[in-house]
Amino acid sequence: MKLNLPELAEVLEEIEFFERERTDRQSVELAILLYNHGVSLRKIERVLGWLGVDRSHVAIWKWIQKFGQRLREAGRRPAADLPAVVLMDETAISQQGEEFVLFAAVDPETRDLLHAEVAPSRNTLTTRRFLSELAELYGRAPPIVVTDGASYGPVFTPLDITHIVRRHSVRNRIERWIQELKRRIDTFYASFTGDDVATTNNWLKQFAWTWNVCLS
Repeated sequence: MKLNLPELAEVLEEIEFFERERTDRQSVELAILLYNHGVSLRKIERVLGWLGVDRSHVAIWKWIQKFGQRLREAGRRPAADLPAVVLMDETAISQQGEEFVLFAAVDPETRDLLHAEVAPSRNTLTTRRFLSELAELYGRAPPIVVTDGASYGPVFTPLDITHIVRRHSVRNRIERWIQELKRRIDTFYASFTGDDVATTNNWLKQFAWTWNVCLS
């Protein structure tokens, strides 16, 4: 497991994260890395306290959200190259008592998280939007997308994507991400009531970037 602090510091500078931020940069960078490595917000609050930095877990959560929002505004992709073949899956998640759909795209070789997004439901429109966002992030659509055979209709054809169905083998490589993303979302939604889909998507943006660059 690597902790690529210099690259994190560089991207935070590029997206002007620290504009009007009163906390020292090293503390913010450490908090972001610890959080994405699975350390709870309250434990990070205690760690910063040991270092003489008095910040609440709510303030730390706001850093996480700000990081994802700034990445999204800057159009930053999750710091991974788009392969010729992409694994795609979706799963139902529950937020504030409502059902939503989590889409995820993964590189089958490196297992980098290429893109993830929460949508109100899975239909032709939301699936096409997810694929279009993936293409926009990387400047092109993936030539081949592998799914588990769920009914997607003609959604791939307009984007000139070849759709392949695989129920086992390489498909298992995306299941880890689906479970990890669901676990993380369930964890912070248990602690932060009142959040919405935009909050989740900000979190997904920063998580994908941080995992691919600093934690993989």
